[in-house]
Amino acid sequence: MDLRWLRAFVAVAEQMHFARAAEGLETATSNVSAQLKALEDHLGVRLLERGRRTTPRLTAAGEVFLPEAHKVLQAVEQAESVGRAAGEGLLGRVRVGYVASAAYSGVLADAVAHVIEDSAVKILIEEMATPEQVEALVAGRIDVGLLRDRPELPDSLSKTVVRREDVLLAVPERHRSGRSGAVLAHELAGERFAVPSFGEAHDARDEVAAVAAAGCLSPPAVIAVRDYLAALALVGAGTAVALVPECLSGLSMPGVRYARLQDVSLQTSLLLVHRSGESAPAVLRVLEGALIGHRPL
Repeated sequence: MDLRWLRAFVAVAEQMHFARAAEGLETATSNVSAQLKALEDHLGVRLLERGRRTTPRLTAAGEVFLPEAHKVLQAVEQAESVGRAAGEGLLGRVRVGYVASAAYSGVLADAVAHVIEDSAVKILIEEMATPEQVEALVAGRIDVGLLRDRPELPDSLSKTVVRREDVLLAVPERHRSGRSGAVLAHELAGERFAVPSFGEAHDARDEVAAVAAAGCLSPPAVIAVRDYLAALALVGAGTAVALVPECLSGLSMPGVRYARLQDVSLQTSLLLVHRSGESAPAVLRVLEGALIGHRPL
């Protein structure tokens, strides 16, 4: 059934005048008549009584059919609206994985706010460790990942560095280094380091190794934890020190203070990761939001 037939029928039924209906549809009166006849032929029923000198009027079948025609045209209009909105990234669903430090850096908030402010996109966010995010991205369980840098990613994923920051040393409040705000690497001899680690070849343990090399230290004892917040909890308990992204220094963790390493410079990067060739408009809007104001020089 041609939608033009329905529009012609509804226009004539509402105007009860072929010329005015044609004017509203921006077409010729003969086209309206032809479309109405095509509809009646298709249905096998007469919908309008009309004559040269009489005003058109609905038949009994036309009275019943008119509200149904309205419903169809309204549904088509709604479908068109939804389709356009989805194409502009204003509708849809985006699943975002993030490491906790992405939330404290402000990148997560910007990525989500950019979409929520002016759209009906449903954002599902879940805190996930970096290796879990990589696996979920490849498997299609999440669409966007905010994760810590790693030497390699699967070929099916694309990454952009959205934040690069210094690594600070988190120490217990009464650490022997005092409150100078700066620590030399050799002063960390004998310390245990709480490190987010998942048994991979390269992770935050590499930073501990760099500090040990700078201070000519024996390989330090490492306590593997799930994330930086768990590491800071151990620091606050006085059982370890930890190397953490600078964005976490804004956290007021009981029993924890932060210091800079005076003789070794370490940086860490936060990555925005997605599947290569991503084309979903809603996902692209989230990626755009994450990049606003955060792409490092």
